[in-house]
Amino acid sequence: MNYVIYGLIFTSILNIIGLYIAIARVAEFRKSVHGLDWEAVATLLGDVATVKRSITRLNGRLNGMDNATPQFDWKDQAARALSQPEPMKQVGG
Repeated sequence: MNYVIYGLIFTSILNIIGLYIAIARVAEFRKSVHGLDWEAVATLLGDVATVKRSITRLNGRLNGMDNATPQFDWKDQAARALSQPEPMKQVGG
């Protein structure tokens, strides 16, 4: 029974330490964003959207390079041309 009490005391102490860490992190965050106004936040959001768009374009280009199939397969084209006989042409009039 004593182990349960000691375990609960230890857990309570860990919770209090975690609480102090969370309070310190919130205070640090509030201090870091204290000077921001809404215009600065809007500018940052626009910059993030621009970066996301350019990353998406770059990923699309890279995926296109990896998955590209050639549009003109000269071997297949030559095999088709050689396997079909040429139609007879009329000469003269």
